[in-house]
Amino acid sequence: MKKSLVALATLSVMGAAFAQSTVTLSGIIKGGVAQTKYSNGPAGAVTGSGLSVSDGSSRFIIGGTEDLGGGLKAVFQIDTRFRVDDNGAAPTSSPLAGGNTFVGLSGGLGMIQIGKMDTHYCLGSDQHGSRSTALQASSCALLGFVNGGGAAQAIANASRSQNVIRYTTPNFSGFQGQLNYSTNFQGSEGTVGDAGKGRAYNLGLNYGNGPIKAGLSIWDAKQENQLAGAAGTGGTQKAYTLFGDYNFGVATVGLTYDNSELNTGTIGGADAKAKRNVWSIPVTVPLGAGTFLATYTKASNIKNNGTTLADSGASLFSLGYDYALSKRTSVGVSYARLNNKAAASYALYTQGSLNGTPNNTVGQTASQLYLGIRHAF
Repeated sequence: MKKSLVALATLSVMGAAFAQSTVTLSGIIKGGVAQTKYSNGPAGAVTGSGLSVSDGSSRFIIGGTEDLGGGLKAVFQIDTRFRVDDNGAAPTSSPLAGGNTFVGLSGGLGMIQIGKMDTHYCLGSDQHGSRSTALQASSCALLGFVNGGGAAQAIANASRSQNVIRYTTPNFSGFQGQLNYSTNFQGSEGTVGDAGKGRAYNLGLNYGNGPIKAGLSIWDAKQENQLAGAAGTGGTQKAYTLFGDYNFGVATVGLTYDNSELNTGTIGGADAKAKRNVWSIPVTVPLGAGTFLATYTKASNIKNNGTTLADSGASLFSLGYDYALSKRTSVGVSYARLNNKAAASYALYTQGSLNGTPNNTVGQTASQLYLGIRHAF
């Protein structure tokens, strides 16, 4: 009898503990068929088109909260990315917890998190990432890079920053601030005392109330592998982004401005600064169960140490239509065209990593027609 009472009491306590904790499984599966075409470029550049199955950053997420009492909660998230086409040579290219993954505390004074999280990049851009249209149609192709589509030209990794400590303020009538610090935003920590020890700072201010959304983000970073006297081994990054959207009812129109600089000079040596401006106008129009998307984005010529590099700008034009079959499933079609000037080498966003096609050569134009499906669970 006593054993039964003890067991019943134990179950009651466990039930109360579990009642204060919530764990959820969610995610997105997004993929489509893409026809990608390459044209123009210098003599000898490969041109033509190819058909591929393209992933749209599919993922599954395990998230949870625990009520600690007094308005304080423990929060966590494990975000794992995978590819619907070939899973990217998993587990190497599709590692467990490779997405936005963190643990932290949330309460009346705000939230503190540690982990790897999206920081600064591609703010205020269009909605192709959250729709069934192609990720390659996103204006991040220009907003997240400086004259190129590779990792070496990316600002804030054009993705998640690693080793992040984040503080997010409470929401004050639509205003919210965020402060991020990374001990090394690109990967593992370096040697103690290394002259090129990496770090990154990011300050974000956002407003959202009624038909208006706006924000400012400031980014300042130094790569871990910048070494004294070794040109091109790393560098510093400085950037700021301003964006705003206004919902007119019949359409939402936005404007984004980004100023970014990469410096790959040596420590204590000559600078090698590449700087450019980008502006983008995203428009979304609700049409019954569907949404029409149009974006025009333009990057200025690069300034190398203050001297303009002629014909180093680019432009991107994209159109898309997302149609909801249900609350969780939608189908979409999109078209994107990226025009590089003679000295520019931007690429469609995630062109090489998720579309299965190579990045452009210098001066080359890339266009894509895409038909896809997206399911959220």
